[in-house]
Amino acid sequence: MSPAAPYTLLRPEPELALRGLRVLIAGPEFAPWTPLHGATADLDTRIKGFLDYARYAGVDISRQVLALQPGNQAAMNAPIIAGMCLWVPAPGRTAMIFGPNQSEFPDSAAATGAAVTAALEDARNHGIVLIQAMLEPADAAGKTVFAEAGLVQLATLTYMERKPPVHPPAVDLPPNLTLEPYSARTHALFCQAIAESYEQTLDCPALSGMRDVEDVISGHKAVGPFDPQLWSVILHPSGKPAGCLLLAEIPARRGLELVYLGIVPDSRGKGIGRAMVQRTLAIACRRHFEVATLAVDAANTPAVKLYRRFGYTSIAQRVALVKKLK
Repeated sequence: MSPAAPYTLLRPEPELALRGLRVLIAGPEFAPWTPLHGATADLDTRIKGFLDYARYAGVDISRQVLALQPGNQAAMNAPIIAGMCLWVPAPGRTAMIFGPNQSEFPDSAAATGAAVTAALEDARNHGIVLIQAMLEPADAAGKTVFAEAGLVQLATLTYMERKPPVHPPAVDLPPNLTLEPYSARTHALFCQAIAESYEQTLDCPALSGMRDVEDVISGHKAVGPFDPQLWSVILHPSGKPAGCLLLAEIPARRGLELVYLGIVPDSRGKGIGRAMVQRTLAIACRRHFEVATLAVDAANTPAVKLYRRFGYTSIAQRVALVKKLK
């Protein structure tokens, strides 16, 4: 990987990759293996947890770009890592990008910015179309680093969850509508429902049109072990889609995630969204999931109110940033 003054940027070998993860969690180094801000008591535990998750999820931790401290280029046997970026590809030609928390570790801002720029080029060369970053809302410095690399703020996402009900609720789907699961036969209907549901949407509207619908479906399928019975397209008697509900099992939590709920414009305001939340909770109850989860654009007030009405509570927020690479 070509150098970018004043840092040397490289893809790491295994030992450096492990140190790169330490920089991701504990900030830039003072010396090899030594965080500038002092070792945190639980750093090794956090690293182990990250590696366990990476093995479980199939995350390649070598997809890093390390920015080596100026003056250490000649000492490649013991370089000091000033900043880093990890990018993780996902189905649908997308990727997530990560760097140290800039509000906690401002010393790494310039180096991490250089690493982020190089990582974006690396991802583009590997066929990635859309790259995203998730930051703590208070990490203003991180937003600046990513913004300088061309990522724009997409939305503030509110993460919500609730325990499934003891008894499955009735699903009050309007009587003229039917549900069909995902299959090769209904694939085109899901594509149509998703594409049309983006029109005038209040949920991450800036994302509309950034990806081909086939890439969108591939990404949604990869959220958990894909079960076509957990996907429903909502149909009018004419066969025209009114919307869709996409659910996924999250085995690590025994959770049921509401991945996407979309209603086409002329079918909104008719109780379909309410019925789909009822369906989600009914499935969570019948299949004995331990938690029902979702993420929603905090600016989508009607959706947030709907989920709260059904007992979902907010547990966290993240700022989503995005850049189209191709």
